[in-house]
Amino acid sequence: MAEPPEFWAFIASNLLVLAAGTVLTVLSYRAYRRSRTLAFRTAAAGFGFITAGALAEAVYELGVRRSYHLGGRELLLLHTVEGILIGAGLMSLFYSLHRY
Repeated sequence: MAEPPEFWAFIASNLLVLAAGTVLTVLSYRAYRRSRTLAFRTAAAGFGFITAGALAEAVYELGVRRSYHLGGRELLLLHTVEGILIGAGLMSLFYSLHRY
């Protein structure tokens, strides 16, 4: 059975988030290694958390559950985990910018 276009848009958008998040994380970590500035290491962790939070839904739906039809409680829990990871990443970025 062919997948609907929304499925492929979901896959494409998550691949874009993975690519951009990985590049930002690696660049921040390289800046930390070059300068030994703690703010860059914290920024790398923040970008990593944000990327993980954004990808949590795709990993769970396609990797763990193997279905993109989720129930209400399951979806609510998934969004909660996603929000916590993204929030932790944003707090790390705030701390990084504040300390720099």
